[in-house]
Amino acid sequence: MKNFWILIMTFILTACGQDNDAQNNLIESEAYLKNNLSNQGVIAVKPGLQYVIMKSGSGKRPALSDMITADFHGTLKDGSVFWSSIDNGEPLTTKLSQLIPGCQETISLMSEGDSWRIFIHPDLAYGEAGRPGIPPNSALIFDISLLSVN
Repeated sequence: MKNFWILIMTFILTACGQDNDAQNNLIESEAYLKNNLSNQGVIAVKPGLQYVIMKSGSGKRPALSDMITADFHGTLKDGSVFWSSIDNGEPLTTKLSQLIPGCQETISLMSEGDSWRIFIHPDLAYGEAGRPGIPPNSALIFDISLLSVN
């Protein structure tokens, strides 16, 4: 029944002249995240927010008010890189509350020394707005290594 309503909404949005690419991206992102749940080791925090533990640490867990230093490698579901602190040669230091909601929620579950791959639904990232290098309604994938919490 849900798929029926998605098809109806897609038709209505297309008929009204709305951006069909954004709607197609949303449908593809949701299908990607649904299929991703069947992969070994994928843990769902909530619908549309998933992670895989690549390396476990044992340090402090951050609160939203904490400053964190972490390496981020961000890709789209096709593997294209939209931003990477690793490629830039310098980890990102920022207040956890300044990150997109999907990163805030997932990183708050991590401990210093953890390295996780996280998968984020567009609603917990940039949604319909997108960003340079990130099309509207794109699922995002980040490899994150939490280096320190202050």
